[in-house]
Amino acid sequence: MMDMILKQQQQQKMIMTPQLQQSIELLQYTTLELEQFLYEQQLENPLIDFQPPSFQERIFRNSHSSFQTTENDLHTITAKPNYREELLQLASLTFTGDDLQIVQFLIEHLDNKGYSPPYLSNVADDRHYYGIQLLQQIGPAGIGARNLQECLLLQIEENNDDLQRLIQKGLYLLAERKFPELMKSLKLSKEQLLALINQLQQLTPIPCTLSSVDDIEYVTPDIVVVIEDGALQFSLNDRSLPSIQLQDSYKNIASLLPKVEQIYVKQQYKHYEWLVHSLHRRRQTIIRIMSVVLQHQQQFFYHGLSYLKPLSLRDVATQIEMHESTVSRAIRNKTILTPVGTYLWKDLFSSKIENTQTEHSQTSILEMIKNLIIFENKQKPLSDQKIAETLASSFQIHLARRTISKYREELGIPAASKRKEL
Repeated sequence: MMDMILKQQQQQKMIMTPQLQQSIELLQYTTLELEQFLYEQQLENPLIDFQPPSFQERIFRNSHSSFQTTENDLHTITAKPNYREELLQLASLTFTGDDLQIVQFLIEHLDNKGYSPPYLSNVADDRHYYGIQLLQQIGPAGIGARNLQECLLLQIEENNDDLQRLIQKGLYLLAERKFPELMKSLKLSKEQLLALINQLQQLTPIPCTLSSVDDIEYVTPDIVVVIEDGALQFSLNDRSLPSIQLQDSYKNIASLLPKVEQIYVKQQYKHYEWLVHSLHRRRQTIIRIMSVVLQHQQQFFYHGLSYLKPLSLRDVATQIEMHESTVSRAIRNKTILTPVGTYLWKDLFSSKIENTQTEHSQTSILEMIKNLIIFENKQKPLSDQKIAETLASSFQIHLARRTISKYREELGIPAASKRKEL
């Protein structure tokens, strides 16, 4: 017979309250997301009063006293005019009747690189090609082409027979760097082929860019790092955030309200206090993390990715006495503007490569491999084995050939045989 036993047990367990969950989300927000969240809070809580930053505050306010600037920190890809609309207007001024109809139809179906689909419903091939020829009169050469080969052919003179043959019959061999086979197939000397390749490189594989305003990507850095008087300084780019205050009218009438409404006001007041506290904690957390990163990665901020040292979330968490997950949440999705470029903050964290006598991060080694390939002899491109030997002899970085191959593929760089030039 089984006896039933009643047993008490004490256990520590973290309960994720709604406010704690929201505090975690707040830490993860970018500056733009935080600004939107704050204005939503104002709508939900009548006790919150926001004072939008003045023009002077937007220019001079900073979150870290070591840095002030009058620069505009909003970095964007400049919005261009809608080129598709311009083409449609040009078409209406240039063509009439059926010609106008087919050109407008083609323009509306161009992709964002200026190419036509291979086939258009209810449009015969000869009619399609005729429309492409008309497009050449109002747009850049090659616009409306159905593939790369056609795009290049539309850009060359009709009497350039050798270049025409290279495009029609030799693009695949050229892409594969099979130069001897290419010279034999087209009956060309090395000098002739080099001259044709030079002509080919003057052509563009992308006739135009038909981007719309919706395609424009805006990048607002969350943190800005500058070199001032030879020293590195950083600032949180939070000038656009409003200052938070308690609504004066509620301070004066809260005690005069009915009891039910007083309870509501107290709840909203607690939420206001939580918001102020959470915002302060978020700023301080980001500043503490960035202070460690700035100190550890000094050479990167002066010289670029090749000088990025190994740095883990755990390293930073230990130094600032916070949990690793807090550091992870704080750096998530945030952008940092530096003297050597704009990066995601997480890109400044990189694992250490063990097979090195000196301290190198994976990111810095990737940059070294990329630079070795950029400056290699293109007639005799470096094999993965040769890259491994160069890293070992020049930088005391000892990596296997297969590791080099893996890193090269991560960089999107083809093998040596595909990089060879005449």
